[in-house]
Amino acid sequence: MAEIRSPRLLMEECRRYSAQMSELRTLLEERLHAAVGEAATIEVAEIEAALERMERGLYGTCTRCEAFLPLDRLRRMPHVQVCASCAGETRLSA
Repeated sequence: MAEIRSPRLLMEECRRYSAQMSELRTLLEERLHAAVGEAATIEVAEIEAALERMERGLYGTCTRCEAFLPLDRLRRMPHVQVCASCAGETRLSA
């Protein structure tokens, strides 16, 4: 059964989510301007695709398996489209 949360908690989550999306949009726009200046056409296309997914409400999910992308991954690479698993990335444990 789904957890029932108070309206106050839901509003806090909404504000936190909005702040994170704003932060990520800013990162994408900064990288877009830098990529355009460097004529990095592949990166420009990836960033523009990420901004489009953001507008459509699909940003932050893997385009292959639809899993949520971790916030730390999006902060490192805000234009990323796939999760680490779908990208074939492996983590080495220390």
